[in-house]
Amino acid sequence: MAITPRTTINPQNATTRWQNGVAGAGGRWLAGIKSPRALPNANPARNATNWQAGVAQALNKFQTNISSPHYLTRLENGATAKQGSYTGSGAAHASDMLSAITKVAAAIEQVLPTLPAKGPRGTNIARSTAFQEAMHAKKGTLGKTE
Repeated sequence: MAITPRTTINPQNATTRWQNGVAGAGGRWLAGIKSPRALPNANPARNATNWQAGVAQALNKFQTNISSPHYLTRLENGATAKQGSYTGSGAAHASDMLSAITKVAAAIEQVLPTLPAKGPRGTNIARSTAFQEAMHAKKGTLGKTE
C-alpha cells in the first residue's frame, strides 16, 4: 500500500472529531473546574488589573465589530439560535421562580393591610411610597423565617 499525504482538510470530519473529543472530555473538564491549580479568587487585585488590561486591549476591536454593518445580522442570528435555550430556561428554573414568588407574595400580603387607604385616581403617591418603603424594609429577609 502506498502512503499518500493528505492534501485537503475535510471540515465535516474535523468537526465530527472535535465534537467527539469535547463529548468525551466532559469529565476531565469538570474535574479541572472542581480542582484548579490555583483558586480563581486567590488574588483579587491581580484579577482586577488583568480584567482592566483586557478590557482596554479589547476596546478597539469592540468598536470595530459593533460598527460593522453585519453586527445586527450576527446579533439576530445568535438570538434566533439561542431562542430554544431561553424558552427552555423557564422550565428549568420553574421551581426557583415558584420559591421566589411564594416568598414575595407572602410579603406583599403582609404589607397591604398596613398601607394608607386608596384615594381618588392620581392621589395614591403616599400609598405607593408606603408600599415601596415596606417592601424595602423586607429586603434580605424574604428567605428567612420571620
